[in-house]
Amino acid sequence: MATVLQALDELSATDTDGSGASATTGSPIIGLAGARLPIDRATGQPLPVKVRAGTVWQLTDNGRMDVLDTSAQLAELRARVDHILDRIAANSRLTAAGLGTLDPTALPSGYALQLALGPLDSLVAAMRLARTHKYVVLLRMVQRLHQAGQAEGWPAGESFPARLMWGPHTPTDRAAVLDEVIKAVGAGVLSVETGIRTEPSKLLHSRGRNRRQRRCA
Repeated sequence: MATVLQALDELSATDTDGSGASATTGSPIIGLAGARLPIDRATGQPLPVKVRAGTVWQLTDNGRMDVLDTSAQLAELRARVDHILDRIAANSRLTAAGLGTLDPTALPSGYALQLALGPLDSLVAAMRLARTHKYVVLLRMVQRLHQAGQAEGWPAGESFPARLMWGPHTPTDRAAVLDEVIKAVGAGVLSVETGIRTEPSKLLHSRGRNRRQRRCA
């Protein structure tokens, strides 16, 4: 976490520097030499010069106007923001694809996107693994509470082994996966258990809907 927090602090500082650079780029600092500036009649001092659209300054023969150009620094700061975001994505294992900063046109195929999400997949799996045993105990406790309360339709005896199945944490083409699972299970290539693990929510929803249709028929 320390490396991620450091990168976030650098990102905040870079945004502050970029804001200052954009201010001097949009309203640049101008140096005038040999300009005929308006004079304040009360004090006899030159009036402050402001840059406005359509402003005209009268310069002498040797007059000169110099503009401080900070656009190069602004471009460098913007590039540094992208660099820090890449560091945050790498250090946190969220990846640029997970943060949504990856250009979709830069990926040649969906398989390349799946490989880009590899570190995020391992991070999510590690975070879920830490509580896998606790979820098993939780489901066993729920069953025992139903048995102790003699809930209707709940069998007595030993608790059934149960575990929590997580769905995909990234967007997937569920219609295509569901069609593939149904064909594979129907052809005997995949077992029902493997099909449920592939797309549990869609498969269960489809099977429940088919049962309701058969009951209505």
